[in-house]
Amino acid sequence: MAPALRLVGLISLLFTFAVAAGCYSWYDYNSASNYGSKRDLPRQDTSRAYQTQQQYAPVSHKVTKLEMNQNLSDQVAAMYGVNSAIVLVGDNVAYTAITMDSTASGTHGGDKMALDSNKDGRARGENPAGDFQSLHVDPTQLIDGVSGAQTEPHHEHISHLFKQKIAEKIRSLEPTIQDVYISANPNIIDQFTKLAIESWHGRSLSPYIPEFTRTMERTFGTDPTIPNQAEANGREY
Repeated sequence: MAPALRLVGLISLLFTFAVAAGCYSWYDYNSASNYGSKRDLPRQDTSRAYQTQQQYAPVSHKVTKLEMNQNLSDQVAAMYGVNSAIVLVGDNVAYTAITMDSTASGTHGGDKMALDSNKDGRARGENPAGDFQSLHVDPTQLIDGVSGAQTEPHHEHISHLFKQKIAEKIRSLEPTIQDVYISANPNIIDQFTKLAIESWHGRSLSPYIPEFTRTMERTFGTDPTIPNQAEANGREY
């Protein structure tokens, strides 16, 4: 009977540990598909790779040259948590518009997620063709439907680590990039899609620079942004 009792005791002890662990999965660590681990220590191991210059001084979004970078767009789109991506490069600054999906966790920062998809406020959307270059629809209707692509009106509500990994990917592929801005706002996605279509047709984006500048100034601002506590410790609220 003694060995049996010892076995029952061991099982009970293991069950107690499991209950104490609660929702903290043994696999809940930061990874390519998990940007919001509750198990890892809240830390930031590297300097912020996005909106870097804006941490210290006012910035300008005025550019003299604007081009779409297809390789960067494809590489960011291939990341976990990203449904689609368009990267525009203006004077060695990468401006990135993404939609998100459920292939990764921890992509949203904040207790209240403001998921959106288009101007009428629906919370889900889709890339109707799967291939932006083959679209024959109004770009403003790009995010529309039920496939699961997600947008986020406020770039501050995209989690720090998610933005960090996107920016690091861009910088590793293009070392000349001096800064990175990331948005999942549906209006930004609309505008970037229009510019991408122009680029795919071989047309210059120069005529769109004034409008682009105004939109980026509205979206990201030009005044210095002091890193909040979440960015300092590697996690957003």
